[in-house]
Amino acid sequence: MLRTTKVAISLPKDDFKRIEEIRNELGVQRSAVIDMAIRFWLKSIEEEKMIRQYEEGYKKKPEPLKEIRAMEEVSAEAFQEEGWK
Repeated sequence: MLRTTKVAISLPKDDFKRIEEIRNELGVQRSAVIDMAIRFWLKSIEEEKMIRQYEEGYKKKPEPLKEIRAMEEVSAEAFQEEGWK
């Protein structure tokens, strides 16, 4: 069984009204909407972290110019085969 913890928060009235509108549209409980929002936020933080790691990796060891040019040529050929100009 999923363990949960109750949390009390204060929100600006306009935000609360919008959350209520959304949850009514979705037909879900208030806690479900808040849970979805938090999960989305946590996922976005993890994705941003991975993107930064990816970028740092390329800064430390960028692709050689020779490989970049080869990929550009292959991509251009593929686009031409598909009718792109």
